[in-house]
Amino acid sequence: MSESCPVVILGAGLTGLSAAYHLRAPSLVLEREGEVGGLARTHSEDGFTFDCTGHLLHLRDPGVMSLVDAILPNAFARHERRALIYSNRVFTPYPFQANLHGLPPDVVQECVSGFVDALVRRAAEGEPDLSRLTFRDWASRTFGEGIARHFMVPYNTKLWRTDLDEIECGWVSWSIPRPTLKEVLDGAFGATVRGLGYNPVFLYPRRGGISALPQALALRGADVRLHETVEAVDARARVVRLAGGREVRYETLVSTLPLDHLLRVTSGLEGGLPEVGARLRAVRVLNISLGVDRDPISGAHWIYFPEPQFSFYRVGFPANLSSSLAPRGCSSLYVERSLLRGEPFDEEEVVATAIEDLRRAGILWKSDRVVYRRVQVLDPAYVIYDRFRAGNLPRVHEILRAAGIHSTGRFGSWEYSSMEGAIKAGMEIAGRVDESLADGPRARRASR
Repeated sequence: MSESCPVVILGAGLTGLSAAYHLRAPSLVLEREGEVGGLARTHSEDGFTFDCTGHLLHLRDPGVMSLVDAILPNAFARHERRALIYSNRVFTPYPFQANLHGLPPDVVQECVSGFVDALVRRAAEGEPDLSRLTFRDWASRTFGEGIARHFMVPYNTKLWRTDLDEIECGWVSWSIPRPTLKEVLDGAFGATVRGLGYNPVFLYPRRGGISALPQALALRGADVRLHETVEAVDARARVVRLAGGREVRYETLVSTLPLDHLLRVTSGLEGGLPEVGARLRAVRVLNISLGVDRDPISGAHWIYFPEPQFSFYRVGFPANLSSSLAPRGCSSLYVERSLLRGEPFDEEEVVATAIEDLRRAGILWKSDRVVYRRVQVLDPAYVIYDRFRAGNLPRVHEILRAAGIHSTGRFGSWEYSSMEGAIKAGMEIAGRVDESLADGPRARRASR
């Protein structure tokens, strides 16, 4: 049994749904799960509502802002970020590098003097070439040895689970705040420095969790089929083969599947791409959702934990975004712990360790009763920006595009991006696909 559609889209996450929404050409979205959203999904049970870890909407692009306003008018509340860092047994405001006050005096002195040394070095040598720096080098040369040692290196080691000398820093330009000397000094002497970074303010749904966004996109005309597992893609025949033996023919394929998986299941491509895909690296996130019979347990939206004695690198508090996300009198929190792909874990042990660590940090009390728990693994969660990735991605995408396949979105592009970035990627790929289809047979012949 077979059918055909000019554009087939693999994956009903934000990028796939955005592409379908913006395409002029007919499209068909195939999704393995029983609901849309990808990582932007929401789970509700026993009165608690949890997203797949923290999903907050940071809007800067006018096109994305207009889209969100059009499909979900007045559905989002605006929040000013309340993020903290727990280190040296104290909580300090995020970002660490601009809010040092409250840390032990010797730590503050080391961080401030190191930041000044880094400024002097850059003034003498010029800004370093990011393409030549490892993340560890970038952290030291940008923030100085003190800030690197007390936050940047330990936190990112916990997140990426790899030697930071193996990671390049092409992803840092938009995601890590760079304060001025005045801001560092103000923060060291007690002023709270606000507004730094890409997320000082954000939007979150008033009710229902972040899945409201992909669900609204899916309702606007996209032909979405759920429970459809892609078993193979024949790039020469331009056919997607689904579980059960069905086939869907396409002119253009838009894939938001993880790039390593796409390369593994696709035949008819030159250049040894399955082997390249096998060497692309990522980490998983073990996401532990907990409900507690006390309200409130924290005033923060989320807290970072850079120190190795805590099993998690971040803890978030969903009910501080919307009171509808937890029953009256209860609080909710999610705990994020990074895992290598294939790394085993014992579910009971990781939950027990997380609860004990939360008590040691003073977030949970011994008298608190955990009334809800759920463990979820996000795989992949964050791609690793190593040298192999940087050296091979351009060739991979070039070969795919020549075969009529556009691999896009957070994992299709194998990148670190926001929800706004995912929606924008769908917009952009829709424009390119419509343009190529308008060229007709000439574009098809040129791609062969």
